[in-house]
Amino acid sequence: MRKLLQRLWDIAADFANFMGGLGMRLVWLPKLHFSPGAEHVRTDPGPALFVLNHSWWMDAPMLCLLCRRRRISVVAAGEMFTGVRSLAMRSLRCIPVDRAAGADLSFFHEALRRLRAGRCVAIFPEGALNPTETLLPFKQGAALLALQAGVPVIPVYSAGNYQPFQRLQFRFGAPIVLTQRPNAAGVQEATQCLQEAMERLQEELYLEMKPKYRKRAAEFHRRFRETTLRRQREQQKGERNHDA
Repeated sequence: MRKLLQRLWDIAADFANFMGGLGMRLVWLPKLHFSPGAEHVRTDPGPALFVLNHSWWMDAPMLCLLCRRRRISVVAAGEMFTGVRSLAMRSLRCIPVDRAAGADLSFFHEALRRLRAGRCVAIFPEGALNPTETLLPFKQGAALLALQAGVPVIPVYSAGNYQPFQRLQFRFGAPIVLTQRPNAAGVQEATQCLQEAMERLQEELYLEMKPKYRKRAAEFHRRFRETTLRRQREQQKGERNHDA
């Protein structure tokens, strides 16, 4: 019965992803770029860990829709699993992580289970939304997942103006096979390897983007950064007023 329910859920999720992918292509007009060796990463069979930069809330759904044949499960913040958004997140097979709980390892074990079962998982190694064009230092969870599961890592970098009809840009990197030992030193080295790979991918994408799209990306980051800082100030002000 459990396998039947999982099969029915997969069929429903595949249909939702198909319709969502069609809508995304009409609204965001994504332009896809591929590094040498990455031409088939969206459709290749087998498990893999996708790592991507986190510039906007829709990064994860867009990746799932662009790679819907691989049925990617995205590690996402637990606060996204509320209200109507919860249905959308679960239809995309997302894995919630409770950041308020501190060292929440339940997401790690679930992601590892899915990778070992032959599925694909995506994670944001920056660990938070980044409203700038400079990558944040990577957390070590992504490298540790890949090393323990023994799966290749596929880096993906997105850039542009995330508003509708602005030609969002994606660049897929070639699969990276990490060979370090899954100990403290090995995970640190593997994390640095992934950080450097993502930085190269960013540089390659910016070189390929037309000037008008680079300008739109810079403008989007500027506005997003200002909005983020304003919300942080408002939140801090509310907390001070509450304490008073």
